[in-house]
Amino acid sequence: MQYKTVAGPIGLMIKKNDSYEEAVKQYAAIIDREAVGGWELLFIQEIPVTKDKGCMAGCLSMFGLASQYEQISFNMLVFGKKD
Repeated sequence: MQYKTVAGPIGLMIKKNDSYEEAVKQYAAIIDREAVGGWELLFIQEIPVTKDKGCMAGCLSMFGLASQYEQISFNMLVFGKKD
């Protein structure tokens, strides 16, 4: 079995008058695009990533003025394909 991962949108944005179905369609478009050639969506995995902002942010965090770290989560779409 072969595997590939594709990063999904971090956050989905829809317009004020759009339904939530529009957000679902954004994911469906990614899945449809990546499923070409026999690839099948197996699951979506949330992956948290923490970034160290560096020395200055570390100094400010000592005084409660800033956080030294920034965390964001990515949704990874995992696809599989039989050899």
